[in-house]
Amino acid sequence: MAQTAPTALLLSIGSELLLGETVDTNAAFLGRELATLGLELRGVRQLPDDRRLIADAFRAALDDHDAVLATGGLGPTHDDLTREGLADALGEELQEDASLAAALRERFGGANRMPVSNLRQALLIASAQPLDNPIGSAPGWWVERDGHSAALMPGVPAEMQRMWIEQVAPRLRRAHRLTPLATRTVKTFGVGESALAERLGDLLEAPGDGVNAGIYARDDGVHLRFSTRFEATHLEDPVRRTMETLGDDVYGTDEQTLPGVALAALHGAGALSLASLESGTDGALLAILAAHEPSAAESAYLGGVLVMDHGSPAEPSGADAVLTARLAAPGAVGRSRVTVSLSAPGIGFDERVVRIHGSGQQRLRRAAFAALDLVRRAATTRKGPA
Repeated sequence: MAQTAPTALLLSIGSELLLGETVDTNAAFLGRELATLGLELRGVRQLPDDRRLIADAFRAALDDHDAVLATGGLGPTHDDLTREGLADALGEELQEDASLAAALRERFGGANRMPVSNLRQALLIASAQPLDNPIGSAPGWWVERDGHSAALMPGVPAEMQRMWIEQVAPRLRRAHRLTPLATRTVKTFGVGESALAERLGDLLEAPGDGVNAGIYARDDGVHLRFSTRFEATHLEDPVRRTMETLGDDVYGTDEQTLPGVALAALHGAGALSLASLESGTDGALLAILAAHEPSAAESAYLGGVLVMDHGSPAEPSGADAVLTARLAAPGAVGRSRVTVSLSAPGIGFDERVVRIHGSGQQRLRRAAFAALDLVRRAATTRKGPA
C-alpha cells in the first residue's frame, strides 16, 4: 500500500495576480519544492487583496490541510492584508512586536527615515513566530496550532525562495512526518503523448506498487515522470522498461537536456565545435544553445547567425559542424515545417523536414528542439575517432 503524504494548500495573495499583471512563478517553485519535501500540494488558490476573503480562505484551508502556505500581501501598504486575514481566521489580535519594529527602524537607518506605514510589517499575533527576511523589509510568519501549520512568505520571488529554503522548509520537516517524494523522468522527442501512451500501455497505468506515472508535453518533447514515496529503487524497473520500449525516441533522463545530449553526441562523433544558421525562428535555436553550459565532453557552441529575410548568407566559419534550421509559416491547421541540415565531416545530413505543432514562442522553440533532436540521432550513429 502506498504511503499517504500530509497535504498542503497554497494561497497566492494579490489582486495583481488575478488581473494578469504578475505571473505567479512562486506557485511553480513551491509545487516542485513541496513534492520533494514530502507534502502533497492539493491546490493553489489565488486571492485578491480582500481581508474577508483571505480570512475565509485561511479558515477553510487550515480545516482541510496539514499545512497552509501563503505568498504575498506582507508589504506596508493598505492593501497588504495577509497578516490581518490570518489573524482574523485564528481569532487573535495583531500587536506591534518591539523587536520587529526596532529591526525595521535599523534597516531604514533610523525612525526619521522610515515611512510610518512600514510599522505594519512589525505586527504579530501571539501564536506566530516571525521569520527573518534578510533581503527585504517584510518578515514572514510561522504558526502551529492543533497539528496544523501556516507559513506566510513575501510575494517577491527572491525573498520568498530564501525564506522557504532557510526557514520554512526546515520547520515543515520538524512539524510533520514527511517522506520525500522520489522521482525519475524519462525524456523523449518526436512522438506525441497519445502515441507514447499506446506504446507503453499498462506501464503507465500500473507502473508498480506504490509508483505513480504521469505523461507531460513540453517544448523539448514528451516527459514521462515516475514517482514514489517508497525507496527510490522502486523506480528503477519502470524507468528501465520505459527506455527499452521507446528505444531511440528517448534522449535522456532526469537532469539531462536535449541541447546537452545533442552536443555530447556531436563531441563523441568527433565534432568539437558547433555553429548555427537559422531563419524564421526569431533566434530560438541560438537562444537555447547560448543558454546551455556545455561540459568538457560536449561540443562547444561558437555562436549562430539569424537570417531575418530567409536569405542564404555565408555559413558561420570556424566550427567543425554547422546546423541549419529554416522554419516555414504555419499551415491552415496550425502545423509548421522546419527544414534541418547538418554540415559536418562524417556526421552531417542533407535537408530533412520535420512537422511541428504550436503557436507563438512555443512553435519557435519546438522547431529549435526538433533540429537538435535530428543532430542527436545522427551523431549517436557514428562513433568518434579511436
